Amino acid sequence: MTTEITEILDRLHACESELQMHRGYLKAGEYALRVLTLTHPAPERLSDTWLSLLPGIASKHRHRDGDLFAAAFQQSLTVLTEQIGEHRQGDQAATA
Repeated sequence: MTTEITEILDRLHACESELQMHRGYLKAGEYALRVLTLTHPAPERLSDTWLSLLPGIASKHRHRDGDLFAAAFQQSLTVLTEQIGEHRQGDQAATA
């Protein structure tokens, strides 16, 4: 292998390592957010606040950070919205 190829492979390995580290940080953050939404003392207020802020959050990043970022960001917002909304659905089912 040439020196250039070796350098490229080293950089690729470093990028892969960084991505794995960031995935670990994000996964830990996901679990923390899940616990916070499950134990929030006012789940309906949390849901209402989240839903009112969501359009601004989504539009702020819509055209700034590239297609891959936008797709992942939208997916994450969807999952968070579903998780936050679980309380509201559970509360409605309990009162029905």
